[in-house]
Amino acid sequence: MRVAIYIRVSTDMQAEDGFSVEGQRSRLISYAESQDWTITDFYIDDGYSAKDLKRPAMQQMLYEVKEQKFDVVLVYKLDRLTRSVANLHELLEEFDANNVKFKSATEIFETTTAMGRFFITLVGAMAEWERGTISERVRFGVEQMVKEGKRPGGIFPFGYTSTGEFIPEEAALIREAAQLYMSGLGYKSVAMRLNSLGKLRRGKLWTDATVSYTLENPFYAGIIRVGTKDKNGKYVNSNRGERVKCIYGSGDHQEIFTKEEYNAIQKYKKSKTSGGFSPNSIYWFSGALRCGRCGAAMFGKLTTQRKTTGGMKRTQYYICSSRHHSRSCDLPIFRQVHVEKLMMDYILKVKVDVAQLRDETSKIESEAKEYNDDIAEAKRELAKLAERRSRWQYMFVEGLISQDDVRRKLKAENDAEMLIRDKLAMTQKSLSGIPKVEELAQLEELWSLLDDHEKKEMILTLFHRIEINTPLTKPKGVKNSFFDAYLQNVTFN
Repeated sequence: MRVAIYIRVSTDMQAEDGFSVEGQRSRLISYAESQDWTITDFYIDDGYSAKDLKRPAMQQMLYEVKEQKFDVVLVYKLDRLTRSVANLHELLEEFDANNVKFKSATEIFETTTAMGRFFITLVGAMAEWERGTISERVRFGVEQMVKEGKRPGGIFPFGYTSTGEFIPEEAALIREAAQLYMSGLGYKSVAMRLNSLGKLRRGKLWTDATVSYTLENPFYAGIIRVGTKDKNGKYVNSNRGERVKCIYGSGDHQEIFTKEEYNAIQKYKKSKTSGGFSPNSIYWFSGALRCGRCGAAMFGKLTTQRKTTGGMKRTQYYICSSRHHSRSCDLPIFRQVHVEKLMMDYILKVKVDVAQLRDETSKIESEAKEYNDDIAEAKRELAKLAERRSRWQYMFVEGLISQDDVRRKLKAENDAEMLIRDKLAMTQKSLSGIPKVEELAQLEELWSLLDDHEKKEMILTLFHRIEINTPLTKPKGVKNSFFDAYLQNVTFN
C-alpha cells in the first residue's frame, strides 16, 4: 500500500521529545515498515498551527490526494493533522471521495463505520477544546500584563533597544518623520525625503509602509496594544484569527509622542481620505513648498467636484497649513498649475542658453574653488591665533609680560577671531547658496516627459525649500487666470 506521511510541528512543540520533525519522521517510517507500506512522500509543515488548513505542505498533500498518488495518509497523532472538528470532517470527506484512508500511528481509529467516525470526531472535538482552552489562558495572561503596563513579548519597535530601552537619536528621527507627514507629505514622500538626507532606519531605507506603521503605532505614545488589523481595518487576535476585542493599556516605557500629538496625527490621517484630500492624487511640490509670509508648509488638496462640458472636474491646489489649521495666515491658495508656471519662470531666469550655462557653471566652479581656498585660509588663521594665545599666556606665567599686556593682546586676538569666524560663516553660506544650474536646465527639459511620481521625486531631490508669495490677499480677476505672484526664495539640497 502506498502511504503519504504528514508531519506538523508548531513553534512551541519543536523542542518536545517525540514531537520534533525528526522524532515524528523516525517513528512513522518504522510504523510504515512494520505494515509493509511503501512511502511515496513526506509532507512537513514546520512551525505551523493546526487552527486551519492554510499550511503549504497540507495544501500540497490535498492537491495530490485528488491525483490519487497514495492510498493512505499516516500521522503520528490526530492533532498533528488538525485541531478543528470542521476541518477534520472536511479532510475525511476529501479522503473518502478519493479512496484514501487515514491512519494515526499512536491512536486506533476506524473511519469506515459510523461508530468509528463518531469516535474520531469526538477526539477531534477534544483537541479543538484543548486549543481553545490554551488560547483563553494565554489571552487572560496577556490582558493582565497589559493592565499592569507590561508589554507581553514581541520585538520592540524602532526607537527602542531589544530590551525596551529608549534610543534618543531614533526617537528624534521618528518625530521628524511625523513632522514631515503633518507638513503635507504622503508616506512615500516622507520616505524619499528621509532617505535623500541619509537618515535611514538602522542602515535600511524608509518605505511608505514603514512610515505608515511608524505613524500608526500607539506604542510611541505610551500605549500598549495587543491585536493586529485585518485587511478591512478590523482588529483581530493574531494568535487565533478570530474577531475579538483589541486590548489597550498604558505602558511604563518612555513615549516619543504625547497622546495629544498621536491623536492629532491619527485625526490628520483620517482627514486625508475625506474633505478634499486625496491619497490617489500626486502633489508635485508638497514637502518643498513653503508660505512666503509665515514660513509654514503648504500642502495639497482638491477642490470639490464641479461640472464642466467634459464632465466632473477637480483641481489640485496648495494651501498654507497655518491658514488651514488656525487661520493665522492670509496667503491665498495656489493652483498647482500656477506654482508650476512660477517654477518654470524661475528656471528660465537662470537658464538662458546652453553656452551661458557652460559659462555659468565654469564661473560657479571657479567661485567654489575660491570659497574653499578662503575657508582653508580662515582655518589656518584660527590655528595661528590659538598658538599666539598660548604664547602670551606662557610669557605671563614666566613673568615676561604684565597682566595688562596679556589682557590687551588677548582682546586683540579675540577680536581678530570674531572677524575670521564671520568671514568663514559668510563664505560657507555663499558656497551653499549656489544654484544647481545644470540640474535646473535638465528639470525644465524633462518636465513634460515625467509622470506625476517622477515630477515629485525630482522636485524633492533638487529643492530643499521653495517659498511662494504674492502682494495680494484676495486675488480677483478672470477665472482660472494666474494672479500676480512670485517665488521669493529657493534653496537647494
